[in-house]
Amino acid sequence: MTASVRHTAALLVLATPFVLRAQTPGTATVQVDATHVENRVSPRMYSAFTEMMAEDVKRGLTAEMLLDRSFEQPVDYLNLPAHWQQEPDERNDVAGAFHFAQTTDAAYPVTDAATHQPNHSLRVNLSPADITDTRRGFSQGTLSVVAGQAYRGYIWAKVPPDKGYTGNVRVALEENNTDGATYASTTLTGVAGDWRKYDFTLTPSQTDRFAKLSFLFDGHGTLFIDEASLEPASARGEVRADTEAMIAGLHPSFQRWPGGNVAQDYHWQWGIGPRDQRAVFVNKSWSNAPEPNDFGTDEYLAYCERLHIEPTITVNVDGAGATPEEAAHWVEYVNGPASSKYGAMRAANGHPAPYGVKQWELGNEIFGDWVRGHVTAEQYAEAAVRYAKAMRAVDPSLRLVAVGEGIFPGSDAWNSAVLRIAGPQIQYLAVHDYTTLAENSKAPDPRNAMMARAGAYERNYRHMGDLLQQNAPGRDIKLIVNEWNLFYGADVIQSMEGAVYASRMMNGFERDGAVVEANSISDLLNGWPGGIIQASRDRVYGTAQYYAVKLYNDNLAADRLRAEVQSPELGAGLSAVDAVAGHSADGKRLFVKLSNADAAHSIRTTLRVTGFEHGPNATVQLLSAADPHQRNSFSHPIAVAPVTRPLHCSAACAVTLPPDSIAVVTLTASGR
Repeated sequence: MTASVRHTAALLVLATPFVLRAQTPGTATVQVDATHVENRVSPRMYSAFTEMMAEDVKRGLTAEMLLDRSFEQPVDYLNLPAHWQQEPDERNDVAGAFHFAQTTDAAYPVTDAATHQPNHSLRVNLSPADITDTRRGFSQGTLSVVAGQAYRGYIWAKVPPDKGYTGNVRVALEENNTDGATYASTTLTGVAGDWRKYDFTLTPSQTDRFAKLSFLFDGHGTLFIDEASLEPASARGEVRADTEAMIAGLHPSFQRWPGGNVAQDYHWQWGIGPRDQRAVFVNKSWSNAPEPNDFGTDEYLAYCERLHIEPTITVNVDGAGATPEEAAHWVEYVNGPASSKYGAMRAANGHPAPYGVKQWELGNEIFGDWVRGHVTAEQYAEAAVRYAKAMRAVDPSLRLVAVGEGIFPGSDAWNSAVLRIAGPQIQYLAVHDYTTLAENSKAPDPRNAMMARAGAYERNYRHMGDLLQQNAPGRDIKLIVNEWNLFYGADVIQSMEGAVYASRMMNGFERDGAVVEANSISDLLNGWPGGIIQASRDRVYGTAQYYAVKLYNDNLAADRLRAEVQSPELGAGLSAVDAVAGHSADGKRLFVKLSNADAAHSIRTTLRVTGFEHGPNATVQLLSAADPHQRNSFSHPIAVAPVTRPLHCSAACAVTLPPDSIAVVTLTASGR
C-alpha cells in the first residue's frame, strides 16, 4: 500500500473532531461560544460552475428555442436536417412541387471557424407546376409558447440571380397538427438578393407547449435559408429569464466557465463576434454533441455583470492545439485596452471598455486521461508557469487557479509537484471531489458511508493546507473546491438525502475556512451529475440541494465560532447532527446551521449560545420533506422548499430536526 493510499484510508475512518460524545437517542445539544473565533469564512465561499454539456448552457441557460438552427445536422430522406419537418405533412405527394437540399453551394457563413470545413444551408426549390397544396414549406415543432408573450426571431435568406425565388415568406406559430390552428403569423416581403437577415416578432393568441414554427412560401424559384432563430422577448443577452432568476436567487460570488472538461477542447475565438457567424463545434468531452456557441465570452460576461457575479474564465492548457499565446490573446480580448489588437476586436463586438476579469483558471482536470492535454504533474506545472507568464504579460493583476487533485491515490504527489513548480505563479489550487455510488455500495451501511465521505474530504482539505505550506512556503495559496457532489441517481441527489450530504460538505468548507476560499457544487444547471437547477424546454425548478446552497449563502457568516455538538451517532465517528455557527459580517446576527442525517428519527436539538447577547425572538429556516423519497419536479417545483418560522430563544432554544433535514437558526443582537 502506497503512502498516498494509506493517507486516503486514514481520512475515511478518523472521527470528526468537534463531536464530543454520543447523546441520548432523539436529543442533541449544540453549545456555541461566540467569543472564540476558530477561523474566518470567505465572503466568496459559495460560487457556481457552468459547462457546455447536457443542456447546461444550450437550452438550459440560453433562450434559443430552435435546434440545429444552422441546418448542419444529418438529413432525412426528404433532405431536411434533424429537427426540421416538411409542410404540409407527408400524406401529400408534393414531389415535383418543391424539394429541399442541404448544400454547401451557399451558406452563412461560408466556412466553419472550428473545422474550417464548408458550412451548409437549406436550399428550397419551388416549382410553379404540379402544386398539390397551397401550403409549401418546413417547420420545427415541440416549441412551448405562451399566449400574449412576444417571441422574436429571424432567418437569413439568399436568392440567387438565376431562377431565384419570387414571392413572400410567411412565418407562423401554429398548432403542430395538420390543418392546426395558427396562433400568430407575419409575412416577410421583399426577399431578394444576397444574404440578408429578416426579423420578425410573433405574439401567439394561445398557449401551447408543443407548437411549431413554420416557414411557408407562396412563390416559386430557388432560395437558400440559414441561421434561423426564435427566442422569447423576455430573454436578455441570450439567457432565459426563468433560469436567470433562479441563478440570481443563489447570488453566487463568482462563476466558472466554459468548463469543465470541455475547456480542454475549447478555443475562445469560436465564441466571439456576430452570433450567426460563429463555429458549431463538436463537443468531444460530452457525447460529441454539437455546440452552437450562442453563449460566448461577451454573453457570459454580460450575464455575470447583470447578476453581480464575479466571472472566472478557464483557459485551455495545451489541449486540442491550445498555446500560451492563445490564452494571452483571450486575456487581451477581455481585459486589454481598445487600442490593443484583441481589445479592438472586443470593442468592435460592442464592448469598448475592458471587462477587468481577474480570476482565471489554468486548465481543467489535466491529471485525468479523460481530458485533452493530460500530462504528468511536472509537465502540467511547467505548462502552468508558461501560461501564467504569458497571460500576466498582458495583465499583471490576474489571480490564477491551478489544477489540483482531490482524494485519489497519488493526489499528494500531484499537488506537491504543482505547488513546488507553479506555486510562485498561482493564488489558488482547484480541487474536485465526487462521492460515487460504486465506492459506497459495498459498505455495511452504504448510506452512512456516503455521509461519512463529507468528513473525509473535510479532513483532506486540512491535510492539503499542510501541503500548501510545505511546498509553497511564504505563499498564501487557498483551495477552491470548484466541483463537488454525489455521483448517484436523481432519487438520491435531488432528495433531502442529497441536500443533507450537501450541508455536511458545506459545514466542512466553513470549518476549513482557513484554507478553503470557495466552493462550487456541480452542476449549476442540468449537466453532470446532478444539476441543482433543472430546466426543461419551458419549465424550471430548484432541487433540494439548490435550496440547501441558497440557505447557506443567504446566511453566510464572516467567521466560524467554536461549536461543540453532542449528538446520537449513526455509526462510528458519524454524528447524526452536524452544526456550524458564525457572526454576520456586521456582527448583528449569529447564524447556526444544523443538519440531521438520521433518515428515520427526528432529533430535538437544544441550542445554547454564550458571548452574544441576543433578543428572545429568533427565526428558524427549515428544509425537510414529509417523505424521504419526495423531491421537486417540473409539475411540483416547490414540494421541497424552506419554511421560515419564529423561534423563542432566551438562555437556550430548542429546534426539532425532522429526519433528513437542514435548519438555519438566526439570532439577532439585543442592541445593548
